[in-house]
Amino acid sequence: MSTPPLVRSTPRDGGGHTASAVADVGERLRVLIVAGVATGALVIGAGSRLVMLLLRLTSPDEVVGVQSDDDFKIGQVTLSGTYNLLLLGAGVGILGAAAYRLVAPWLIGPRWFRRFTTAAASGAVVGSMLIHADGVDFTLLKPTWLAIGVFIALPALFGALIGVAVDSVASPDSWTARGRVRWVLPVVLLACFPPTLFLVPFAILLLLASYGIRQALPQVAPVGVTFAVRAIWLTIAVVGLAALISDIDAIV
Repeated sequence: MSTPPLVRSTPRDGGGHTASAVADVGERLRVLIVAGVATGALVIGAGSRLVMLLLRLTSPDEVVGVQSDDDFKIGQVTLSGTYNLLLLGAGVGILGAAAYRLVAPWLIGPRWFRRFTTAAASGAVVGSMLIHADGVDFTLLKPTWLAIGVFIALPALFGALIGVAVDSVASPDSWTARGRVRWVLPVVLLACFPPTLFLVPFAILLLLASYGIRQALPQVAPVGVTFAVRAIWLTIAVVGLAALISDIDAIV
C-alpha cells in the first residue's frame, strides 16, 4: 500500500501581499488625485466663479458688496477669491471621486444610464446641502429660479463628469499613467492645491480598508448584499431629493 505523498504547505508570502496592497492603494490614490482634483477644480471651482458672475449680472445692483452665505462678497472678483474657489473645488473633487468609486460597482444599467443616475443623485444630495431658505444667496440673488437651478446643475454636472474622469484616468491606456507622468502629475496637482494634502492620509486609510475588504470578500457579492447596498445608495438619493424639494418650497 503506497503512502500518500506529503502535502507541503507553502507559507504566505507576506512581502508579496504587502507589495500588492501598496501597489493597489497607490494606483487608486493616483486616480483619486488626478481625476478628483482636476474635475473638482474645473467644474466646482471655476464653475462656481462663472455661476456667481452670471447671478451678479441678473441680480439688482443692491447685491454688490453683500457678503454671501459662503463668505464671498457678491460682485467682487479677486484673484485670492477665485483661487479659494479652486481650492474648494479640488478638495470636493477628491471626495467626489472617492464617493464615485464606492458607488460605481453597484450602479445598474448601461453606461449612459449610470452617468445619468450619478448626476441626478449628486444634484439632489449636494443641491439640498447648498440650497436653504435663510441667508442671502436665495433671497437677494435674482431671479430665484436661476439661483436655485445653477446650484443644482453644478453638482449634477460634476456627478456626470467625475465618472468619465475616474474611468479615463484608471484606464491602463490613459496618458496620465505613462512614464514619469504617472507620478509627476499627482504631485503637481497636490502642489497647486496644498490643502488637498490633508485629505491624502484619510484617503490612504480608506483605500487600505477597501483593499482588505475586497481581499476578504468573494469576487461576486451575494444577491442580498447587492440589494442592501443598492437600497442604501437609493435611500440617500431619495432623502436628498426630499430635502431639496422641501428647501425649494420654503424659498418660493
